[in-house]
Amino acid sequence: MSKATISDIDFSLWQKQLAPLLYDSFSHHNLSWPTQACRWGSIIEEFSYKVRCRAYFSEQTDNSEPQKLISANVDVCKPHVCSSEVVSNWNEFSRCPYIKDQKVVFHPGEVNKIREIPQHPGLVVTHTDSPELFLWNMDKQPSRTREKGSSKLPPNSVADLKLTGHEEDALFPLATSRVAPFVASGGNDKLVLLWSVQDHMETVLSSGPTTGGKEPELAARTKLKGHKDTVEDVVFKPDSTEQLCSVGDDHMVMFWDTRSGTAPVSSIELAHGKGQDIQCVDWDSTTGHLVATGAQDGSLRIWDARKVATSKECVACFRVHTGGVIRLEWHPTQPGVLASGGEDRLMMIWKMNPDGPFTNQSAEPATKKGAKPASTPGPPELIFQHAGHRKGKVVDFQWSRSELLPWTMLSVSDDTVEEETGGGSLQIWRMNDLIYRDEDEVVAELEKHREFIINGRNPPAVTTTKKADTSAGPSGTATQAVAKAANPAPAPAEVPKDTATAAKDAAPKDTAAAEGAPQDAAAPAVAPKDAAPAAEQAEKPAAAEAEPSSAPQAMEEDAPAPAPAEGDASATVEVDAPTVAVVVIAVVVWLPGWVSKRKNQNLEVI
Repeated sequence: MSKATISDIDFSLWQKQLAPLLYDSFSHHNLSWPTQACRWGSIIEEFSYKVRCRAYFSEQTDNSEPQKLISANVDVCKPHVCSSEVVSNWNEFSRCPYIKDQKVVFHPGEVNKIREIPQHPGLVVTHTDSPELFLWNMDKQPSRTREKGSSKLPPNSVADLKLTGHEEDALFPLATSRVAPFVASGGNDKLVLLWSVQDHMETVLSSGPTTGGKEPELAARTKLKGHKDTVEDVVFKPDSTEQLCSVGDDHMVMFWDTRSGTAPVSSIELAHGKGQDIQCVDWDSTTGHLVATGAQDGSLRIWDARKVATSKECVACFRVHTGGVIRLEWHPTQPGVLASGGEDRLMMIWKMNPDGPFTNQSAEPATKKGAKPASTPGPPELIFQHAGHRKGKVVDFQWSRSELLPWTMLSVSDDTVEEETGGGSLQIWRMNDLIYRDEDEVVAELEKHREFIINGRNPPAVTTTKKADTSAGPSGTATQAVAKAANPAPAPAEVPKDTATAAKDAAPKDTAAAEGAPQDAAAPAVAPKDAAPAAEQAEKPAAAEAEPSSAPQAMEEDAPAPAPAEGDASATVEVDAPTVAVVVIAVVVWLPGWVSKRKNQNLEVI
């Protein structure tokens, strides 16, 4: 694999000057060993400014240490809490003090994939480099540590249940049903297997692992045959235990219904073109009919599951990734929102109308594999690019399912290609909500600050939020952010004309396409430097009268926090959006179209 496609200079611009505007929250955690998998667990506790969650991830060692499945407690800021310093002050070696290992399982082989049983979030299923799968009750499993001074590897942990049936290794394809505790897996044996763990659920939940060193076994109840090569991924239809979709190295997409037998009910040959292995698939839970697939050439395709029996044409094709797409996931609650990530070390967020129309890009890749991403605007469905994993390919991620953490992402990368950092990276991030909210809604909110955004006059009053107030919504947050940037001098209006024009060209007409890729960092990069002193001066008159804010201790309200690692500013938070984020995004991204709209309505703007 090629070296990082993002230079140190470009990455610094993105991290220090663009990221505070693009992200509502960002945490980076360096891992000592590479990782291939991550997953959200259950909510543990809610606080005023944060949510404590369970998260799972793997560490793949060189066998000088046991292979590990790790359960961690993670403190995540609620929306509109993180300061710009939290978002930008970290480096590749930073270890976030709010991600703490809670339990370590010594896994029998490398952990390639993790999936939770939705009905029992404490139960997870894992794939490894063998034909077997393992079910773990992470609430009952003992935490393991290696004895100090011992040169021998300790024995592996004993799983609560072993799932058998594959005839060859099953490395990555793994899925669980949201309806009932069903597990699906694909392997090198070209099979898709299904298990129902319902009959073993009472035993698994009530008792800990067996002490005899051998797990109880469960044989597959269904074997689905049809693929001609290795199965790469599988997914259940969201409301079903009988309907599935799988993809593989035979270049095929297959749809299954176990009520109709063990053969596919429909299939799409050469779904991404001749010779293109299909590496991932996901089924949209909000619409029930959109299926997304990603291939080794970097292409994404969207299929209408209602029509594949009669039409083999995809409804959309996107070609922006410059490396193979490894992972896809639809947003759990927002129709038409899709995340993708892969070998080009980027994650991309897509927002489309589930009923179309969609973009269909050319059949040939736009750029060669490993090339630097183009700076030209992508399709209008692309609204965001996450460039935080610049040291390695993005191997896994998941949207948060919790209503307390909307649009919050957990993602990991395998950084072994980089000799300097090695290991892996775990990141928890959430984009600024001005990026994904509807344009009319954002424009209506910016109208409240029209005079200040355009002319720098009539700044909104500075307000403080007491610690007990946790109900600040997007509108109130925008007011706070604009107020922090308030200054009698019309600094916001002095953004260079070419900067606003460049941003307008980079943004689709109907969607705020705020890209996290650093190649676009040069234009808006200077904005925070001029705006921060203005915000500081604006707060001074009100600071003497305002009640002292306890927000800097928001992440520490339950217990004293450990000292953060050098270069990690995660311990500082405040109860508002990143400083001047709303104002700068408004000026650079929204203002050109907003002014044009006002002129079309024959309103005097300036």
